[in-house]
Amino acid sequence: MIVKLPYGSDNVAFDLRGLKVRPLQPLAPQGAPDLGRLVSRAVDYPIDGQPLRDLAAKGRNAVIVVPDATRRASLPGVLPVILDRCLAAGIGADRITILVACGTHPPAPGNEVEELLGKLPLGVGFRQHSSRESADLVEVGELRPGIPLNLDREAAETDLLITVGAVRHHYFAGFGGGPKMIFPGIAGHDEIQANHSLVLRRTGAGLERDPGCEPGVLDGNPVAKEIATAADLRPPEFAVCLVPGRSGGIAWAGAGSWRKAFEAAAERVRHWYEIPSEGFGHIVACGGGRPGDSTLIQAHKGLDAACRFAKPGAEVVFVAELGDGPGSPAVAPFLADPRPASILDRLEGRYVQYGHTILRIVEKTANHRVFLKSALDPEVAGRLGFIPVDDLDGIADRWRAQGISERVAVMAQGHVWPRLAG
Repeated sequence: MIVKLPYGSDNVAFDLRGLKVRPLQPLAPQGAPDLGRLVSRAVDYPIDGQPLRDLAAKGRNAVIVVPDATRRASLPGVLPVILDRCLAAGIGADRITILVACGTHPPAPGNEVEELLGKLPLGVGFRQHSSRESADLVEVGELRPGIPLNLDREAAETDLLITVGAVRHHYFAGFGGGPKMIFPGIAGHDEIQANHSLVLRRTGAGLERDPGCEPGVLDGNPVAKEIATAADLRPPEFAVCLVPGRSGGIAWAGAGSWRKAFEAAAERVRHWYEIPSEGFGHIVACGGGRPGDSTLIQAHKGLDAACRFAKPGAEVVFVAELGDGPGSPAVAPFLADPRPASILDRLEGRYVQYGHTILRIVEKTANHRVFLKSALDPEVAGRLGFIPVDDLDGIADRWRAQGISERVAVMAQGHVWPRLAG
């Protein structure tokens, strides 16, 4: 079997002929052949509450919050439906703003915005949220005592706040999309760091990862619980939740109140993207191609998914372009000294979300032999515990020569996760 692994905007072939292969792939169908029809049905017949057009008829202005380029949501096919309902209800184009929920991510370059959003009707505005622009934020309440929640002012004060997001597993927040479009999507930097710091808990021995912060887990997950609290402080009037198919296109859409739409989407994601847990000694996986494998921070999510199926000491071949490097200047101190004890000491002094990502990476490379094909600086990759490689065929030749009898797990068509008990 020759496996094609997404790599940037291309593919890398890995020749596994002569080896037993076990595909780890979702049950999800391909993306819907008529995305407009799928989204139209969702917004016209919501899970609860009024159709979007009826809600829009009551407002003078609208803000539509959408994910940034790191979260694929087929916006050029989705936004026309939502804009059509708002315009038809009487909201003028000049009173509609598309707000890109960047969270702490950098904004997309100007030449990539149209690719992200599609062509917008004349008069419709757009902005990319900046978590550090305090003048654009307004306090809407408290996350917890002493930690205020600041959100984008225009979004917080609009008559009609609409969120659009793709729901998928998140390696410590349970799921992405849904309430995350509000928080951290359009929130202030300090409170985002405060929320993400809940992934670690203090013990008598120092910091450790909170066991509730896992993919697919909402109950008992302190990060997810606080995200929901934040969304309830300024809930969208209408939430559109999307679920990708295995090809990346959107295969399911639901709308209504954020809680009902998100709950329905999360159940769909669980059904499609969770499979029975097995332990493998040899795994082949990828970052999913652009934008998912453009940086180490984003591509790590694919590695995290794959390693959940790995036995201790397993060999994991991970393919990710990483053409944009680590992904944030904030990771530099953690890359300089990526020992777990050093990372935890730094995080205890001042939490930095990407420090936790580096911690998760070095945990995996300590537990498994992770061969990395990428454009990342080999010296940096080696410091993180990866084994940089260019020649994938050499690995397969060695596996064949060793006569391994167990199946090689391959995660190439979308990330999947071990099914939760119960």
